[in-house]
Amino acid sequence: MDNANGEKKIYLDSRFYYCLVIAFFVCFVLIYAFANNNLILSDNSSKAFDKNWHYEDGTEVDFDNFVSDRSFTIEKNIEKGSLINKSLCFYSKNIYFTVFLDGNAIYDYHPNAPRLFGKSYGVYPHAISLPVLYDDCTLKITVDNLYPETPGFIHTIILGNGNSFLLNEIRKNAVEFLLCTLMMALGVVAFILGFAGKHFGDRRYEIISMGTFAIVASIWIGCETTFPALISGKPVAIHFVDYMMLAILPLPIVLFASFVTNNKESKAGLVVALFSSINLLTQILLTSLKIKDYHELLIISHIILGTTVICALVLFIKSLILKKVPKGLQIIMAITFLVPLVIGIVELIRYRIRPRLYRGTPAYQYVLFLFILLCCIYEFISISELSRKGQYAEIMEKMAYTDALTGLYNREYYNKFIDSELPEGEHYTFVMLDMNQLKDVNDKLGHLMGDEYIKSLASFIKEAFGENGTCFRMGGDEYLVISKLLSVDVKFLESLDTLYRKINEYNEKKKLEIPLSTALGYADFSVGSRNVKEAVKEADAKMYERKKKMKENV
Repeated sequence: MDNANGEKKIYLDSRFYYCLVIAFFVCFVLIYAFANNNLILSDNSSKAFDKNWHYEDGTEVDFDNFVSDRSFTIEKNIEKGSLINKSLCFYSKNIYFTVFLDGNAIYDYHPNAPRLFGKSYGVYPHAISLPVLYDDCTLKITVDNLYPETPGFIHTIILGNGNSFLLNEIRKNAVEFLLCTLMMALGVVAFILGFAGKHFGDRRYEIISMGTFAIVASIWIGCETTFPALISGKPVAIHFVDYMMLAILPLPIVLFASFVTNNKESKAGLVVALFSSINLLTQILLTSLKIKDYHELLIISHIILGTTVICALVLFIKSLILKKVPKGLQIIMAITFLVPLVIGIVELIRYRIRPRLYRGTPAYQYVLFLFILLCCIYEFISISELSRKGQYAEIMEKMAYTDALTGLYNREYYNKFIDSELPEGEHYTFVMLDMNQLKDVNDKLGHLMGDEYIKSLASFIKEAFGENGTCFRMGGDEYLVISKLLSVDVKFLESLDTLYRKINEYNEKKKLEIPLSTALGYADFSVGSRNVKEAVKEADAKMYERKKKMKENV
């Protein structure tokens, strides 16, 4: 038996590893396919177009240092014929603008988003088709700075194929977005398993917080790319989601840190939850009232996020000092937990120093992806182990509380049942049953036949009362039913009829020398009215009275 079980376990483990290998292979194929530069449409004729732009006063434009005026115009003189089959392509951030060619508006970018979304849209690529002109002309861009104190920008201005420009932008961000989707899927799975798991105990909160962190972080990183904005055509809405995820990100970080470092008693989660909630509601309110904007309040989210990261580091160091983390996990946690947090602080500082020129670091995003992946793998392994132990404990508990011969609950479970706190005001009927002539059956027909009698009667009792009650074998030839129905209930009386009918059918079919029969007695019980043992004693007395009458009739 042991060898067979061992082989089965190896076989199941092998299937698990096969599935894991297939999953990673599929992910590799998709990522490699998206990352590979195999565009059919390429543009070798594009050229830089950032020279000889001037403000209206004649000053040359420095695109790395836009003026901080709320509104201004930049322009450039175009020679005839130079715009044939070309598009004006560039990236913009924190500006609204309109493009004019010889006084005619050819492109207007003033998103009409709901007030709740704010004004900012992040970095967004534009490809503006230019009409064919056969005379010299002037190209103008009127710019509205959304935040004059931190001017927006236009950069990477080129003349080229607009479709190629946008497709190339999608390709550049496809890998990161695909990874975000994968990480979010892992987070959703962990989140659902944490809620649905039967045997996880307090570990479910660690699993749920990990899943929540993976979901929020992957959405946040995904919104930082231009992929969803280009696909949806709603950059302001996508950036609104970006701000919301950043505002709530500290909470799953500190919750996961508290649980994974065995600092569940820490109040850090409550403090971060309070400040994150206040920050989120304040930003939504001020933005909706047009008092401030999410972008202007971004520093608050950064401060809370930075404080949260420091708090997570403190929890980790505390767990090491107090030896709350097993030695085998210390190095793994140091690598997978501390490195992303430290890099995150560095990136946060870089953004605060030069917010206009900050473009993000792909390396940090990949480190975060790796961190989420490793944490999810760790949690899935934990889930597997917890499920295995829980199932084993469930089997052992079932064996401890189940009568081996009949499959009914045993006296141990009866004791546990009556010791538990029954709901106040609930009504039950206690039914005591005792098989007749079991000693005669054992003496004349043998103990094996006696066991058949015991199992048959148990089966009939469960079939009759099991739907609305709990059935026990108290030992030997005695049984007990605790029915949720009162004795005057029609369904209870139908259960009695079912029991007697089953016994009669059994006797008619088997034509045994000693027919199967049972004596029973029952008593109603209301929680709070009297002691449970008194009700059982009353039912037992009625059962023996009935048994006595049955013997007299014989």
